[in-house]
Amino acid sequence: MKTARLLVAALLLASPALRADTPATRQWVLATAKARGAGGEDFVSSLRIVNPWSAPANVRLTYLAQSPIDASGRALGDNGSAAPVALSVGPSETLALEDVVGTLFADGAAPFGIPAGGIRVDSDLPVSVQSRTYVANATNASGVPGTFGFTIPAQAGAQAVAAGETAWLTWVSASPVESRGFRSNFIMLNTASGDASVHVSLVRGDGTEVGERTYTLGRYSAAQQTRIGESFGVSTAETNLRLLVTVGSGGPVVVGLSIIDNAISSLNYAPPAKVAVPGDGAYGWVASDDPAAISSGRVDLLSGSPNYVGGLVYVSCPSGGRAFSFVGYGSGSGVPAGDVNTTFTKRADGGWDFAGSSPSAGSWSGTVLPWVDGSLFGSLAFTSAPTATGCPSVATTYAYRAGRALDFGATP
Repeated sequence: MKTARLLVAALLLASPALRADTPATRQWVLATAKARGAGGEDFVSSLRIVNPWSAPANVRLTYLAQSPIDASGRALGDNGSAAPVALSVGPSETLALEDVVGTLFADGAAPFGIPAGGIRVDSDLPVSVQSRTYVANATNASGVPGTFGFTIPAQAGAQAVAAGETAWLTWVSASPVESRGFRSNFIMLNTASGDASVHVSLVRGDGTEVGERTYTLGRYSAAQQTRIGESFGVSTAETNLRLLVTVGSGGPVVVGLSIIDNAISSLNYAPPAKVAVPGDGAYGWVASDDPAAISSGRVDLLSGSPNYVGGLVYVSCPSGGRAFSFVGYGSGSGVPAGDVNTTFTKRADGGWDFAGSSPSAGSWSGTVLPWVDGSLFGSLAFTSAPTATGCPSVATTYAYRAGRALDFGATP
């Protein structure tokens, strides 16, 4: 029994941010291209789509073309009417799409004058998608043809940067000489049907700021700030700069960084890291300081704040152990005002305190605190009701961890 409870707890608390990339029904390939680079490189992109299921997966690919960034930091190319391309990926099949931009999207590959862009992938079954962008006309030192390139896994919703979240990109590099050193291109893709505001700050390895600016992305628009270091005025050879990317409004926004060796045009890709803000949804909690305990329950967040907490709490009573259930309804939970029995108070250092009671169950209080991966943790103090038979006014306290079990508004 104890082993089973530990397994359930492990499954519940595993965060998407801590797992390997998993198949999804909606995801975004940040960057693809069929373009000539600054050094004469022919950049080409290919896709691999893996269907792990025993049934065919119906997949739609929508090309979201990059638009130029104007002097005010706006890239407002509207991809809202872009037409998807329908494909079928057979059971247990890996579909190879070579030169995906040139073969599937040739007619509309550069509606805004840039032959590059992201791809939205929608499917009726979760699939896994990876892209590879490479230099098709590369050669080695002896002149033997080859390809330099990088592979980018598609990003699902949890990996995008939502409003209020900050991501960072390392290995930002700059060089004053175009024939050696490295250059870095900052890539953005707005996943939403409204404008997104993206604030970017460039800092050195010691944390000192080089500069900051704000970009505005239009509906489903993509953009790429080439030579991001040099665009901020970096005039020396640098390989330890970092971008801090905060979405102020709109989005979520998918971001990443390409790093190009100026001498040989080899490519590298830097994915974002971020401190995730817990999203609206139902979070299942289990006691984390006593894995053998049966205490468990649920915390709900709506509009960025908790409005419900409840669960089953094990209490060591004089007459023997007992389990008490409680339900704490806060403001905004949807119950009549007279049934609200719990208050949630914002803490100055982040998270919330809560306290509530009911005549039949007892009283409860504790904390709801965000963790860096978007999960929750905190404490729960419960005291049984004075009238509880065989267990009047007995207090117990648990530490807990909570993982999001249901994303409000999302469709599986």
